[in-house]
Amino acid sequence: MSLVTPVVVFFAVNPDEELTSEDIAAKWDVDQNNIGKTLRYAEQKGWVIATKKPNPSRPTKRILFYTAGPRLLKEIGR
Repeated sequence: MSLVTPVVVFFAVNPDEELTSEDIAAKWDVDQNNIGKTLRYAEQKGWVIATKKPNPSRPTKRILFYTAGPRLLKEIGR
């Protein structure tokens, strides 16, 4: 199963949550370095949004935070 499916299902059930690449890697036991490339498809479809924000533990460094995308929110009635 592709990583896209569990991530999209997670955001469908938890639409107000956000996850970093590190969170996703730990939650689904995948290589953190491949997450951006893997989730690009879901981002293109509007299922997730990737936004660069300051890293809470290192504010000078920016990291990607993933959230539910507009298409997914529409499909779940939000």
